[in-house]
Amino acid sequence: MTSNSDSAVGPGTTLVDTQGHRARDLIAVNAGNTLEWYDWTIYTIFAPYFASQFFRSDDSVSALLATLAVFAVGFITRPLGGWLFGRYADRRGRKTALTLAMAIVAIGSLVIAVSPTYGAVGVLASVILLLARLVQGLAHGGEMGTAVTYLVERAPEGRRALWGSSSWVSVIIGTILATLTGLAVTSLLTEAQIESWGWRVAFGLGGILGLYALWLRRQIQETAKVETDAAPAPGPRKPISERLRPHLSGVAIVMGLSAGGSIMFYTWLIFAPTYAQVARGQDPDSALAAALLAQVVFLAALPLMGLLGDRVGRRPMIIAFGAGFLALSFPLNRMIDGSFGGLFLAMTIALLLLACLFAVNGAVWAEVFPTAVRAAGVAAPLSLATAIFGGTAPYLNTWFASNNLQDVFIWYLMGITAITLLTGLLAPETRHWRLDRTT
Repeated sequence: MTSNSDSAVGPGTTLVDTQGHRARDLIAVNAGNTLEWYDWTIYTIFAPYFASQFFRSDDSVSALLATLAVFAVGFITRPLGGWLFGRYADRRGRKTALTLAMAIVAIGSLVIAVSPTYGAVGVLASVILLLARLVQGLAHGGEMGTAVTYLVERAPEGRRALWGSSSWVSVIIGTILATLTGLAVTSLLTEAQIESWGWRVAFGLGGILGLYALWLRRQIQETAKVETDAAPAPGPRKPISERLRPHLSGVAIVMGLSAGGSIMFYTWLIFAPTYAQVARGQDPDSALAAALLAQVVFLAALPLMGLLGDRVGRRPMIIAFGAGFLALSFPLNRMIDGSFGGLFLAMTIALLLLACLFAVNGAVWAEVFPTAVRAAGVAAPLSLATAIFGGTAPYLNTWFASNNLQDVFIWYLMGITAITLLTGLLAPETRHWRLDRTT
């Protein structure tokens, strides 16, 4: 077994560091992440179709807004999930927390797939959808922060940004799978069939594959010291809030990077195809195909940007993201004109800018905290920022567009992006910081 000078493993934990074991763990963690984001993305893709299945269908726009509101409500439990799962991962291990999160998401997806409609049970259908999304939001809140923490801790020396960026690669694979599923369903079925039962197939597939990803995660190696009831840590254990207090600058950095990253992620990667259909009248097949090709470009760019971030540092990449979106947000929105080419070009440019941030943010999140509080320190502020800025983005985008106030939403995007840019300008360069420090 070889040693890793950046290892975050605590005493008493055995970590297998062979290349084969590292690769297996990388695949297993990211496979689960892929399926979780497939589920999250499939919701927005099929929202225009199943909105009337869970809410009154008198007004299609109102039903869609109600469905997107449930999407946003699913983010309410994310901060709580980030806090609970982060604490759990720091105390009981990353592996256990990741396995539990995967199980919850898979079950939630299966529940949505078999949920009754508004016409069958009335408002109870809306309640079931709401509860399923709340529970899934709880799991998602702890998933991303814990997964990134694990991947960066497991990374070979000098490759933390690359391995951290792989979590976003898995996210994109999940969105691509969801987009392909959406494209297949909309191509093979009529609109009536999709609204009746086609959307259920997509959710059911996600739930079944999620159970397989759950099995994969049970095989991964642990990266941090695991406390057990039989062998507790010596001395009284301080509350997590007290242990995080010396690291408030790290919390602020995670929040600052996550604010701009999450709102641009949900605006450009998740919701842009739906926006093109609803606001610009683009054909669903054309919108999904353009989104798919742009996502492939994003997928290829992420590891390349990760390698660059390991070479030149984290701050230049963050600054490029912020400056790029401040300069191009209005032109990018104008490019979405209802055509395939317009949406593809706008999404591609936006996602290349997003890749600059996503290539390094996972590494930065992990690097600004010591091992004992890393998972909670990352997951809690990350999920809070995602809930505030990312979860509300599709709803706000639709509302402003429906009221001919789209420019207001663009200014809002630019304001949040400025926060991330300021974070990049003020934060220290963390590329050479060690992970195995205790303070």
